[in-house]
Amino acid sequence: MKFTSTKSSVLKLFALTFIAFSLITFTANAQRDDLTSSELEKIEDENMDYMKQISKIIKDYPNFAYTYDIEDGKVVNVNVTGVEKDIDRKKLEVQLFNLKSNKNMIKNKANRVGVFYSVDEPATYEGGRDDLQREIQSNLKYPEDAKDWGVEGTVFVKFVVDENGQIPYATTSSNIETSMEMYLNDLEEQAVKAVKATEGDWEPGKIDGVEVSSLAVVPVTFDFEKNPSIRALIR
Repeated sequence: MKFTSTKSSVLKLFALTFIAFSLITFTANAQRDDLTSSELEKIEDENMDYMKQISKIIKDYPNFAYTYDIEDGKVVNVNVTGVEKDIDRKKLEVQLFNLKSNKNMIKNKANRVGVFYSVDEPATYEGGRDDLQREIQSNLKYPEDAKDWGVEGTVFVKFVVDENGQIPYATTSSNIETSMEMYLNDLEEQAVKAVKATEGDWEPGKIDGVEVSSLAVVPVTFDFEKNPSIRALIR
């Protein structure tokens, strides 16, 4: 019993220290308003890493939900529900805090080709999340070879929604580890095709009420025992 108590205390101390460090780091970073395009891209890469980490945890928690406490435009707290394990909940709080703080830091700043990574009003699918999921699933195919070899996981489709609701560019990132590279490529190709099929049905993102080109991310999960699905959209 004494060992268990000590282990629990260490875990709690680690989590609290990690959160405190993150708060200090991102408070300092948030003061910068002169980020270069390469720095913006680096921060967006960090955001993708946070989303991958979040995705790995929440796959075991179907009732996962979260809210942010915002003061003066800054994140001061993250409230996670539907996650029973304390250590998982603490990890999610840290990752969601860092993700939102990053988004605030790069808000309304364009990259070298005029695409905004974070805006006042994100691009949204006209029918909402449920319609987006149905539309993507209706156009999504799970390659038989990938399914037969048990290649599964989440493909993150990163795409640009322009001022006209079109999708001129899309790429992928994934948390799938496999030696069957050709089958991973098949999954990524199918995920991009399914997202591209929603082109024209998006409301562009906005800054001060003006429609702009912005980046959107949709996580598409391939599970060979279930139908492909869309993970919770993390904002």
